[in-house]
Amino acid sequence: MANNENKKYSILLYVLFFIGSFLFLSLDFYKAFWYDEAYTINLVRQSFGYLWHVTANDVHPPLYYILLKLYTYVFGDSVVALRIFSALPVIGIMLLGCTRIRKMFGGKTALSFLLIVILMPVSQYAASEIRMYSLAMLFVLLSALYAYQSYSTFRRSDLIKFTLFSLAAAYTHYYALLGVFYIYFLFLVVVVIAKREKIIPFIGYSVLFVIGYLPWLINLPGQVSQVQDEYWINAPRLKDLIIYLYYPFAQELDLVATQIPLAYFAFSFCLLAVFFVLFIYIVISSRKEVSGDKVLIFREKYANLLFLAFIFTLSTAIIYSLLSKPVFVTRYMTPILGLFYLGLAIYIALIDWKKTPNKIILLVMFSIVAYFSFNHYSLQYRTNEYKQRVQSKIIDFAVERVDDKTAFLYSDTRSFSIAAIPLFFPDSKHYIRISVTKKHYKKYLENFKVIPIFDFADVDSTYTKVLVMKNVDNDDSFMKVVADSTELVKYFDIIDRQDIEGHVVYQLQRRHLNK
Repeated sequence: MANNENKKYSILLYVLFFIGSFLFLSLDFYKAFWYDEAYTINLVRQSFGYLWHVTANDVHPPLYYILLKLYTYVFGDSVVALRIFSALPVIGIMLLGCTRIRKMFGGKTALSFLLIVILMPVSQYAASEIRMYSLAMLFVLLSALYAYQSYSTFRRSDLIKFTLFSLAAAYTHYYALLGVFYIYFLFLVVVVIAKREKIIPFIGYSVLFVIGYLPWLINLPGQVSQVQDEYWINAPRLKDLIIYLYYPFAQELDLVATQIPLAYFAFSFCLLAVFFVLFIYIVISSRKEVSGDKVLIFREKYANLLFLAFIFTLSTAIIYSLLSKPVFVTRYMTPILGLFYLGLAIYIALIDWKKTPNKIILLVMFSIVAYFSFNHYSLQYRTNEYKQRVQSKIIDFAVERVDDKTAFLYSDTRSFSIAAIPLFFPDSKHYIRISVTKKHYKKYLENFKVIPIFDFADVDSTYTKVLVMKNVDNDDSFMKVVADSTELVKYFDIIDRQDIEGHVVYQLQRRHLNK
């Protein structure tokens, strides 16, 4: 009977694994990209020395960029290849569900975990964006799993793996570092309470972690200074707290940037409320199910610790953003989402699946997540097509008009254009018009080889034509600001203009040539 059940779980898990892999990879075959992705693409096309120099002055650690750079030597640096690299950690997380998680917590937990990973919309986002979030999520999850394993055995091999995966997380993203900090903190608390005789080995390996992270610590003061000086994140608002809860389930992942009214998502928020009410019911019901079973009680306590690590990390970031400097946006939650996924899966597996009320509850919960998943997949697919179409038209506009007397001019330091256009036209001169804030994010501009100017007269006079590339992000450009437009016409005439699905591009020519 047990063998038949194991076989059933094996078939289910690996069928889900292949379905999930196909789902995540299917979103990787488009070539448009936004600012942060362009930053990554440009960086991994540089030398290792340059890469280390830039990341030391960036606001993220270097491991993701290093691994991605190594990956490009084998698979190339095309946009599609780089997207697939982001899908691999999510596929790895699913593989952990089929293997390590199943071995540690049983088939029910593994099955629940795989369904959650596949259906959560944020997994689709992480698996297709050319950024470090999926890799950070994998390493934080591995850190948490080997914290559990290390506490159970205190074997040297498990403690070494715990230390190495924690270091990998810390070298990938600072919110992964914060998540690992709370994993260590809660590990210490549990050891002090229940296994005080193991405190010395725990401290010893914790010291090894600190030593392993020391080489990067020397860069922290400069990075903190950059964040304090001109970081782009806005202070959180009260409604953002609702967005934080919604983020893992979101069909539109960046509600702050899009400025969509929360009322638009009223139905989604109602579904989300139902989901959490049902989850609270599962938590309460599980207490009765695990009564007297030491193994299940231990799993339940571990799930509680996962949630605590998740909540402590988020709370620290939000409180710091409120009291000091805004440093949190929703996507920074992604590195620690594996803790939430696993804790949720463990609790779902603790209840009796044979009871009819529980079957109905699980069906409703997974149907809600499936609804969000389908909506996000269809939205992301349509959005990808739209962005690729717009980007292609903007590039075509530039290709038809650029020559050795043409320079490019941008109006926003964090736009698509300032990141993407230099990749397509690396031999041209690129300028950024700095106005209003006077902040120009020097290290970003250095990476894109864009020259900051404070007046249109600063454009090199040898360039007789200028192409103004409007954001795909649809921000206001200086062409809409009266003061800037007045200044612009002192030096240039507009000789061509195209509205590309709401994104305006201009060709300018120096005025003195017309005299």
